[in-house]
Amino acid sequence: MTTLLVDARTPFGSGLGRYMRESVRALSATSRFAEIVLAGPAADLEPLRTQMQCPVRVIDMHLGRHDPRLVWRWSYIAEQVGRPHCTWFPHWDGTWRVFRGNTAPVTTLHDLIQLDGEGICDAVRSRMAEQWMARMMTVSRRVITGTHHASASIVERFPNARDKVRVVPHGVAPTFFVSAPPTAHMLHDAGVEGPFLLAVANKKPHKNLEMAIRVFARLATADPRLQLVLVGDRFPYLSALMGLAQRLGVAERVVDLAAIPEETLIAAYAHAEVLIFPSRLEGFGLPMLEAMAAGAPVVAVDAPPIPEVVGDAAVLVPMDDDAAMAAAVTRLRAEARWRADRVEAGRARAAQFTWERSARTLADVLCG
Repeated sequence: MTTLLVDARTPFGSGLGRYMRESVRALSATSRFAEIVLAGPAADLEPLRTQMQCPVRVIDMHLGRHDPRLVWRWSYIAEQVGRPHCTWFPHWDGTWRVFRGNTAPVTTLHDLIQLDGEGICDAVRSRMAEQWMARMMTVSRRVITGTHHASASIVERFPNARDKVRVVPHGVAPTFFVSAPPTAHMLHDAGVEGPFLLAVANKKPHKNLEMAIRVFARLATADPRLQLVLVGDRFPYLSALMGLAQRLGVAERVVDLAAIPEETLIAAYAHAEVLIFPSRLEGFGLPMLEAMAAGAPVVAVDAPPIPEVVGDAAVLVPMDDDAAMAAAVTRLRAEARWRADRVEAGRARAAQFTWERSARTLADVLCG
């Protein structure tokens, strides 16, 4: 048994925060670690600390993502933890400095979106990210990623990581498996009043939410009560999305929500007519499994790694084929038997992904 030091700078915000929180919570139940140390904002980490099942310590640190000061600050963190210990960076922006007496870190690299994603960042930041990733691939003793597609992409870009990469799929928290839809009052309070299609993604270009808006516009005329609910952190690209909705005449029926509490997200999944998932670039695609767990059928684009994650439980359509996605949504809303089959298949697929199973595999890598 050893001490596990975790870079926990951003416990909230996008899927990265959920990945860290759920993984650490499950790791604490594996009995593999004498202590887990979380380095991050102490106040934000307090709820997580109280849920841990092994000794836990929090070292207060306030640095954001992609902050180069971490490279030097981490030496101070490591001194406080003591040696030896194992370090895990749940995101690629860790430190490439290995401190004497400690093993090399384990780093999670979810995807290469910041290198390949159009509109994600400018050329300078993309180059910085690539150099930082390359250093982490060199210094890390193991590299974790969520899908085999991501693994192949990482090895293609960073051949020196070939023997280091391990695929550890994500999980779905038990709270998403609802036997009956939770109350929808929090959705009504947010302006959701009728039947709705749901898209859960940050408002960034690679999430391709324009397709969701175009598909909704195709369906809106036939059902004047139908709404489109967008859940995810807001970014500048949101203005372009709402501009498209305005041009298509559906802006008043698009409900834009930022990050919402988990209970509200579960209610949104459970009450949605369909989850639309049109992402062009994805590391894993956890919202699809969460929606399936909560009983929402999923229509997604047929682009890697989506088929690897959803199997045959989701309805897959070609990228940017608005007509095909609209037809699939229409059929799911009209044919109760087919919808029930997709919901049943979705629940079964989501049940294969648990954070406990993910943590057991992750613990093997961290302790290996």
